[in-house]
Amino acid sequence: MSGYKNAEREKETESCRAGAAFLSAAAVLIPSLTGIGVTVYEGDADVLKRFEKENCFLAELQELFTASGLQKFFGSASESVIYEITDSMEVRLLVFRFEEKWVLLGPYVCEAWNETDAKCLLAKLGVPGTVLSPYKSYRCGFPVSGRSYPVKIAQLLVCHGCGEQNGYPVKEIRADAGECHADAVISELYEDENVVNRRYRIEGQLMEAVSRGEIEEARRCIKEMGGVCANIRFLSADLKDQIAGAAIMRTVVRLGVIASGLNPVVIDYISQEYAQKMHHAVSADNLAYLQMELLERMCREVRWDREKRYSAGVKRAVDYMDIHFERAVTKAELAKIAGMNEQQLVKQFCRETGMTIKQYLAKKRCDAAAELLADSRLSIQEISAYVGYLDNNYFSKVFKANKGVSPQEYRREHWRKL
Repeated sequence: MSGYKNAEREKETESCRAGAAFLSAAAVLIPSLTGIGVTVYEGDADVLKRFEKENCFLAELQELFTASGLQKFFGSASESVIYEITDSMEVRLLVFRFEEKWVLLGPYVCEAWNETDAKCLLAKLGVPGTVLSPYKSYRCGFPVSGRSYPVKIAQLLVCHGCGEQNGYPVKEIRADAGECHADAVISELYEDENVVNRRYRIEGQLMEAVSRGEIEEARRCIKEMGGVCANIRFLSADLKDQIAGAAIMRTVVRLGVIASGLNPVVIDYISQEYAQKMHHAVSADNLAYLQMELLERMCREVRWDREKRYSAGVKRAVDYMDIHFERAVTKAELAKIAGMNEQQLVKQFCRETGMTIKQYLAKKRCDAAAELLADSRLSIQEISAYVGYLDNNYFSKVFKANKGVSPQEYRREHWRKL
């Protein structure tokens, strides 16, 4: 009999471990996939205090978002119900029991920001208009979700936790607003306008650093900006929102590069490439990597452009060839782009670059071919055609003249296994 009891206890212990592991994984995956936060409460008062600090805007109006309010709620709540709470500031939260723990799913909002609706809401609650700006920062920090989606997530969790196929019934609760006094204190995360001013100052420093091609200074600005925004959410943790935030960063960087005098065609060429890559980012880490890669690429282009020190006409011709090196660019075409006659361009180009136009194009093509030889499984013939040489033998001859070895030898020496 005792052996049976021990076996049952072990079975229960193993089940609790599995449930805890499942909930821990869900607490990581749900925010990263949906932007909706997950807070697990097992009795640690600091967990609720942290929840209040991060999610309660006005304690007087949002009692159920305070540590004391939640503690009181848990004391009277049923353990077999999913509570869908809508607070006085139109922010929602799901509360339910998972084994021996309380789970808070949210907060989230059902409607995107609307300025007029927000003003009307604050007026009805007796909140002065001076609070509108910090309230916007607060509310826009939450993901926008239809009502059914978070409820389905909660049902999936409780089904796993309680083993009931249909989950728990959902009970809607509309929290009372309470009374807002004239001296009501909003969350410290949103009351300091200096945070916003500092963020814009750092953005200005970032643009200046990029305009000079100073990658280390630009990295420092990005890091400092992350520190400034760490405790205030202008965008939620939802990857879609983070991608939107990355678009803002890309614009700041682009403005810095424009100020450097880099050819707008080159800027747009790079910017569009990374706009597409960021749009299809698969994770926050992937997105952060792409942002830093874009930053470094733009700074590198600025430095290279400054090192060239070409006259305006030659610079336009060089920029054009850098982008269209695979085409059979004619001198007449380049002269038109440079705003010079052919004879002027040929002489000035050779004097400033130390190469003829044909030699410069050959170098650009061979540099591009070298990257493909080292990083891809394309055949020599495919690479030759891609960089603009339809004659494979001629390509090999030009490549050896530029790199000192044949394409085959270069690949053997520089091959990076994929």
